[in-house]
Amino acid sequence: MREEALGMDWNKKQSRGMFIVGAAAALFLAMLFLSCGTSKTVQATQRGPLYTLMSDAPLGDVLTFRVGFSGMSLGVADSTTRKVTLFPTASLAPNTRLNFASLRDVPHIFYLTSVPVLSYDRAYFTVSLTQMVVYDPSLSPPVRNVTVKLHTSTAPVPIAPDLKVTKTDVHVLKVDFDMVRSIAVDDQGQVTGDVTPYLTVMELTSDSADGFGYFDDLLGFVSTVTPSAIGQAFTGAIAVQTLSGTGPLVTVYLNGQTELYGVPDLASLETGRIVEVGAYMDSSGNVVARNIEVEDRASIADRQIAFVGVVLPDPVKDSDGNVAQLQLFVRQEEPDRSSAVPLDGVVTVNVLPTTVFQVSSRASNFANIPFNAAAIAAGQELIVHGEYSTYSNQPTVVAPTSIYLKLQTMQGKMQSLVQVGSDNKTGAFWLTPDGKILQGAPLLVLTTQETNYVSVLGLGQITALSPLLVRGLPFYQATATTINGISVPAGTMVVEARQVHVLQ
Repeated sequence: MREEALGMDWNKKQSRGMFIVGAAAALFLAMLFLSCGTSKTVQATQRGPLYTLMSDAPLGDVLTFRVGFSGMSLGVADSTTRKVTLFPTASLAPNTRLNFASLRDVPHIFYLTSVPVLSYDRAYFTVSLTQMVVYDPSLSPPVRNVTVKLHTSTAPVPIAPDLKVTKTDVHVLKVDFDMVRSIAVDDQGQVTGDVTPYLTVMELTSDSADGFGYFDDLLGFVSTVTPSAIGQAFTGAIAVQTLSGTGPLVTVYLNGQTELYGVPDLASLETGRIVEVGAYMDSSGNVVARNIEVEDRASIADRQIAFVGVVLPDPVKDSDGNVAQLQLFVRQEEPDRSSAVPLDGVVTVNVLPTTVFQVSSRASNFANIPFNAAAIAAGQELIVHGEYSTYSNQPTVVAPTSIYLKLQTMQGKMQSLVQVGSDNKTGAFWLTPDGKILQGAPLLVLTTQETNYVSVLGLGQITALSPLLVRGLPFYQATATTINGISVPAGTMVVEARQVHVLQ
């Protein structure tokens, strides 16, 4: 597969009173072979592959920060006027929507294209829409729409060192989006709605393990399945439609090491099924799956779709402590049915005796913690598959066939270290979460030798009050228990950490 991608950035000034959050990644690839031009036309007969990774840093109780992109271009080095337009073109004018509040410390595929074989030193963008929603416990439901005043600049964002595109090599740009520095807050820490986008851009190099990068939660629905071998390297492939239809159709390749869950084999995988993919981009630009979780099949005709969102306080429990009903803030729908059930709203989920519970990244559940109706709590990100019913002046109601616990990123500070192993990776610590949605209760973070540490060598180098982003699976433990030799008090959220990122 040959995919080509594009870089994008923003120049912005910093404003006073901004949160500090970590960086997350959203991967942007492309294979559109677009024409170039604007300002002065660039003449080039050869084109080369370019991938773009966009990173995002989360911000406290911001539930949604949705941005639509309708234009992007790269500036040719050694010229102040020459640009290459990536989109829109006469035949393509996409408006790709990203919710940066949910893209945290994880790559995601955004867009793909090829560019002329030239050197580029800057990037430009066009934002077509923005929307912000924050958690506000004083309201019912506890969500508040914020009027966004977007401050942008026509000045380009530098690419340093220059991006030098060749015909045969794969090039990857990483675009870091910093919500903390982009969204202004007042003296009380409340979001004001003033947004001055802050991005930086750099080119990445490939390593032997994850190639150009690993993205653990590529979510979408399957449009085609190729269950037979592709060349010598791959046993098959699936095409995944991403970002609720506004993102690219991504080809995901399988090899002999790919773990496939939910179906016995690739030939049994139906189109229309929702999948979550953990994959890496190899040095040739192929998206190669390490694991694929095959979930329910979507059917618009039957009003059966997947709702992706956050559990709001406080779920209704039965006498056995199992969640019987919850309010879900909907960030994403697969496929898109926002005309019937608007995004950034709240739906009521009535858990059924037949509802199936599962985790979306089984490989990340290293302690084999069970997920069920008793393990649900406010602040978790879920995928709820089910049939929805709409009513006038009432919340949409979902009857879930299955509920999946998603990988997510929690932001906070280390409260205390519980244990650290001789490998400096395995152990546990208490995390004090930022934001009100987790209601201030400390989280118990469990780590393993497979946990990835960013900005530190390992667990022993993290100090008390260090600001952190912890990505993993959060399980609510209603009763006291012991997990991996660590005592867990009743009423604790336990997070199995895939990654611990110390913010600088």
